[in-house]
Amino acid sequence: MSARLPVRGARAVKTMPFGETSRFHHQEVRSVPAGYKVRTVRAGTHQVRVAFPPGQRVKGSGIVVGVLHPRGENPCPVALKNPAELLLMGANPGRASRSSGPGRSKSRGRRNPTQIYDSLPVDERLAFGRLGIGKAHIRTLEDLARARRMVRQTKRLRNQFPNPAADLDSPSAEQARELREGFSGQASEHYTVQDEPHVPAGDYTDLGEFIAVAVKPTSTGQTEVVQEISFPGRDLELISDPSGRQLYVVGTGQDLTEADLRVFTASERERVELGGCRAISYGMAKFGSEVPASARGEDARWDHKFGEEGGTCPRIWYDRKMRRLILDRATYRIEGAWIRN
Repeated sequence: MSARLPVRGARAVKTMPFGETSRFHHQEVRSVPAGYKVRTVRAGTHQVRVAFPPGQRVKGSGIVVGVLHPRGENPCPVALKNPAELLLMGANPGRASRSSGPGRSKSRGRRNPTQIYDSLPVDERLAFGRLGIGKAHIRTLEDLARARRMVRQTKRLRNQFPNPAADLDSPSAEQARELREGFSGQASEHYTVQDEPHVPAGDYTDLGEFIAVAVKPTSTGQTEVVQEISFPGRDLELISDPSGRQLYVVGTGQDLTEADLRVFTASERERVELGGCRAISYGMAKFGSEVPASARGEDARWDHKFGEEGGTCPRIWYDRKMRRLILDRATYRIEGAWIRN
């Protein structure tokens, strides 16, 4: 969960984390009635999608529209009427096999250990070092994935301890949780605390991993062709304010060189406009009924094209001093599982 913190120096930003949503698979029980609002609640090892009718929420008025089952378990085929039924009926847990299977090489993913480790960003190597993980530990791509999971788990564990000044029940914190749950289709139960120089202190919703933006350069740029800006290997997140109407890219490593900037603009100011933002891409596993069944519960890349519904495209800027991309507020909004514009 997210909450407000006192600000000292850099701005404090609280976000909903990009969780391990791939731990679940989705069972759709029924479609969401028109006008109903969906929330996600825990029921033992499961998470249940419950739809509530419009108006003030009344206990017992919710209906189950979907269930997130732990991986390796057979989903119960019955249509549930009450989330508590999950606690009564149990489930049929199966043993998830980790064997390599016929014809699968156990050395799959093995590379030169020096090449794997040395190709990592400095920030990531430092994060591994704080956990005692060095070059000798990362010998395969599987080792690298395991080390990254350990870093994420450590971050989540650290942020499960509330800040004494946090107000986890504030209206903005609740609004941020609801936005996250509608966007991902999964319960929002933790918060992270970040210091970001370009984001006002407050409550924010994590919309997943930032991948890229497509930008049409300004008239003073070196080209008129739309360019993609991405930062491969960097741990960046896309977040939104609780209203779902202001997006930010957060995390270190948003470095653009002077040669990069000249592609978009000839301006030498500290904060320069790069051009019009035509599209934004992010990664997340989503479980909501709005998500195509073929992609539901899978870690996937989602590409949003700005202006696809008649809205205006936001402008995007770059601050040389803060080394951050800055997306303007425009007509886009977060609605359900999607960015709409």
